[in-house]
Amino acid sequence: MIITLVAVLLFSCTALKPVEKLSDQELIDKYYATDLALYMVKGSSGKDNTNVPKPSSRGNIEGYETKKKGSSKIYKLEQKLEVMRQELLKRGYMP
Repeated sequence: MIITLVAVLLFSCTALKPVEKLSDQELIDKYYATDLALYMVKGSSGKDNTNVPKPSSRGNIEGYETKKKGSSKIYKLEQKLEVMRQELLKRGYMP
C-alpha cells in the first residue's frame, strides 16, 4: 500500500508543476494540448445547441443542463490558457 501511495505522490508532484517551472517545450506542448481540449469542448457544445431541447420528467430542459456544464468547462480551460499565454509572452513567445 505504501508503494502505491509513493507512486501516486511522485506522479502528482511531476504532473502538477506550476507554469513557471515548466521548460519552454513542456509549456508549449501543454498550451497546445489545452487549446485542443478547448476546441473539442466548444465543438461538442455547438452540436448540442442545434438540437431542440426536450423537457425531462422533472420539468427541466435537458439541453440547458448540458450547456451549463459545457460553459463552466470552457471557462476553466480559457482561464488555464490565459495563464499559459501570459507565461509564454513573458518568455518571449507569441502564441
